[in-house]
Amino acid sequence: MAFVTLRFLRDRTLTDLKSKVRANLSLYRKKGFGFLASDTSLSFESPVEVADNLAALLKVPKRKDDLHDVENCEVLYKNMRKVTPYVATDERMWAMLSHTVMLDYARARWPIPADDNAAIKHISTHFFAWTQRQLERDNTASRLWWIAHICSRVDGLALKKALTAFLYRSDVRANIIERPTTAASDRIFAELIKVLSKSYDGDKKLFERAQFRRAMVRLNGYGGYHLLDAMDPKPLQDLLSRFATEAPAK
Repeated sequence: MAFVTLRFLRDRTLTDLKSKVRANLSLYRKKGFGFLASDTSLSFESPVEVADNLAALLKVPKRKDDLHDVENCEVLYKNMRKVTPYVATDERMWAMLSHTVMLDYARARWPIPADDNAAIKHISTHFFAWTQRQLERDNTASRLWWIAHICSRVDGLALKKALTAFLYRSDVRANIIERPTTAASDRIFAELIKVLSKSYDGDKKLFERAQFRRAMVRLNGYGGYHLLDAMDPKPLQDLLSRFATEAPAK
């Protein structure tokens, strides 16, 4: 596997792109941003390296029910080197990828609306990363890396299995991220993903909206008066499994 140095957009280039989304709609829809790669005055060298065939390695979605998020999270994460969580907060890196190497993927994964006003909002969301929330959830490139990075914290579970469990249901994923008890603790998150993975391999009952929300309410309530982070892995997983499978109170 050959790797090449990834160039980051210069601040002025990024600012210019953000201010000219409407003027550049035809580039987003059809033509592309080849000049960003060819004109080195618009970018600068970085320590980050990417596989020279990254675009070919990514699976381009062809149907709404087959987005290949699991595979693409794994591919991007494993084929970018020297990226730390600190570096991964740099919008200039992700905007460069979204506008060049990953442009075809971005168009397929996040189809640009026909309406111009809707398209401008859509492009601002998926091609840039104005906030940390957009970095982790919206930008076409950065979301893949951040999801994989979060799931890489699950010791004892292959990255692909952790990704499969985490990405299987969007409402379950949102419920995990938005609850501080699970999102802020590596240990609780890891054990919860393991429980979800077991459910995925079985009856998938925990992925039912009502069942999962009930389990999370119980977990947050329990965490309010017990130090979950201090529990040993096995008791913690047993606790999570019990919350995940118990019947609702009558």
